[in-house]
Amino acid sequence: MRLRGPRSRPPAGDAPRPSRFSEIPPDARMLGLALFFAIAATNILTPLLPQVRDDLGISIATAGLVVSTYGFARLLTDLPSGIILDRIGERRLAVVGVALLAVGSALGSVAPTVEWLIAARVMSGLGSGFLTTVVLTALSWTAGVSNRGQVMSVFQLANNTGIAVYPLLGGAIGALLTWRFTFVVAAAGALVSGAILMRILPRIEGGKKQEAVSGRTQEADFALTPRRRVVALGSVYAGVVCNMINRHGFRNTLLPLFAASVLFLGPFEIAAGIAMMAIVGIIVVTPGARLGDRIGRQRIVVIGLLVVAVGELAFLGVNGFLTFLLAAAIVGSGDFFSSSQTALLSELVPARQRAHVLAGYRFFVDIGALVGPFLLAYLMDVYGPHVAIVVCAVIVASGSLIAKLGVPSGPARIGVPAGAQPA
Repeated sequence: MRLRGPRSRPPAGDAPRPSRFSEIPPDARMLGLALFFAIAATNILTPLLPQVRDDLGISIATAGLVVSTYGFARLLTDLPSGIILDRIGERRLAVVGVALLAVGSALGSVAPTVEWLIAARVMSGLGSGFLTTVVLTALSWTAGVSNRGQVMSVFQLANNTGIAVYPLLGGAIGALLTWRFTFVVAAAGALVSGAILMRILPRIEGGKKQEAVSGRTQEADFALTPRRRVVALGSVYAGVVCNMINRHGFRNTLLPLFAASVLFLGPFEIAAGIAMMAIVGIIVVTPGARLGDRIGRQRIVVIGLLVVAVGELAFLGVNGFLTFLLAAAIVGSGDFFSSSQTALLSELVPARQRAHVLAGYRFFVDIGALVGPFLLAYLMDVYGPHVAIVVCAVIVASGSLIAKLGVPSGPARIGVPAGAQPA
């Protein structure tokens, strides 16, 4: 359904609709840089788990617990962080997040036992969760209707770059020094991130955010009835879960197991395929966001999820390293839709509710990350890898169908006066 409403002149803070990269404001780029430094603790330790296991004398299962507790702590902060942010603001919540992340990382560097290490990871996860919500919400304040997809793509670019860079850095640290030094790097990253945020958040809170919540632009960009808005939000969140089942269940769990057990590929070849997905995803995310700004974000989400599903099914015909890379590139190319999901969430609700729905985005990201690996690993163990691949593709394609049916297809309205009738 194409949604239309009476239009007025765009707000003064909204830029025209150009197509240059310069449409991303400097503050948004700095927020992306802050996020990149803040997420160092997320996966810099991952390649060094064998060292952690040997040094502390723990089992493989306990080593896995060291990793999973970080993600679980982030999950605990996802929904409350939006409420807390509304009460104390981005800047104060950033201070809390930086403190937790820095102290947790410092504790991890000197942890004498695995219990202390787990406590450190929990503290770091809490801090990282708060900072992620701060950056995501602050990005939304720097964007207007005409460039929101591009601005929100900064989040995906920073996150995906960190996913690609930090494991390599962690491996180098492990080869030259010790796993404990990765926590020093994470603590330094938290402090650098905090320094950046303390410089730009006061300007954002007193400028774009104040404009948005003071009345001039506090209406939602889509005029929807309350029930229709709930359906739209639920549809976007469903797509987020489907995408995270793909990202964490398919890419990070099923695919390595499939490549090793069926294709007999080595660790370097498997890593090359996963890196191919990440690199292609980084390349396409901003162009995809620009296209969403022009033709409508719902279309981009629908098509992107379908491309990912097709790419997953392509692995059924893979018979060697080159075809493995090709299928990986197809899956990665579907990432052009990811920033359109966060942009849609920002537009579906009034400005005062933006922190809540973006905190909800983080919650459903972590739900997908929690469910995906277990679900697909179980299916592979019981029914084989090909069944698991097909099931994952069906899940992702279902997310595309849900977006088609449940997300508004029309362009966001611009500057609809208060009192206009919702669709």
